[in-house]
Amino acid sequence: MPKIDEQEARDYLVGKLSPQRAAELHALRDSEADVNEELLALEEELYDEYLAGTLPEPEKQYFETHFLSTASGKEKLHFAAMFGQYREFQLADKSSAGRRVPAPYYAPIPPSSPLFATFTRNPAFAVLAIVIGGLLVTLTGWLYANKSSGHHSARLAAGPLELNLSPGSVESGETIRHLAAPAKTDRVKILLELPKSDFKKYRTQLVRENKVLESQEELQTESRSTHYVVPVTFTGATLIPGDYQLKLSGVPDTGQPTYIDSYAFRVTTEPPPVPSDSDLQRDPQRDELAR
Repeated sequence: MPKIDEQEARDYLVGKLSPQRAAELHALRDSEADVNEELLALEEELYDEYLAGTLPEPEKQYFETHFLSTASGKEKLHFAAMFGQYREFQLADKSSAGRRVPAPYYAPIPPSSPLFATFTRNPAFAVLAIVIGGLLVTLTGWLYANKSSGHHSARLAAGPLELNLSPGSVESGETIRHLAAPAKTDRVKILLELPKSDFKKYRTQLVRENKVLESQEELQTESRSTHYVVPVTFTGATLIPGDYQLKLSGVPDTGQPTYIDSYAFRVTTEPPPVPSDSDLQRDPQRDELAR
């Protein structure tokens, strides 16, 4: 298996790898057909070991959390169990040729299970049921992948997320603006409000925990009805949950950049706080912009 040893492949399948390495192996699986085939074969072995009770305890815990917490994983386990019972029946049938009694290790099928009795009397029917079930699982996965892809495409077509920020909002006693943590591929457009435009060009520095993460140059203002904004665009991969500041400076034709103000915001996985009545009454124009 190129670039993956067997133990790492098992760790990937049961969900033990770090998210970064798992993403790398997922991309390799999508691009290399032989890697995908070997991983599928190893996945079948994991199901067989789990059903046989030979899966090591640490892998068993990850297996149950990673595979059996989903409907598709439970369905695959069900069909693996059915197929295993069918193989045991075939082996028992061959080993007991010429005898009327089953082998000692083969448990008789209870007569109260008509569905399973149908499978054992007609093995071809059992195989057909397994094939149909596999096709249904594949179709369900394909539909889900198309739905997810369509949702992502619609999100990209809708354009970037936007967040309006006013200068010095935290210092003036207002609640810090919240931004829901975006997906890594999302684009986020932050509009820095200015009462007037004194420079032809602007620069920004994105700061988190007193560390400059990113600088952007050659930015220009856009006019609004009563003010100006400097648009700054980031990708979701840059904006992980935490507190941020955008430091804005004007860039004259000659000389050093002139610091203007700082804009604070917070990226969070929690719902943003509901503004109080006093916040809404203090600046209804800004609230209208936020909406």
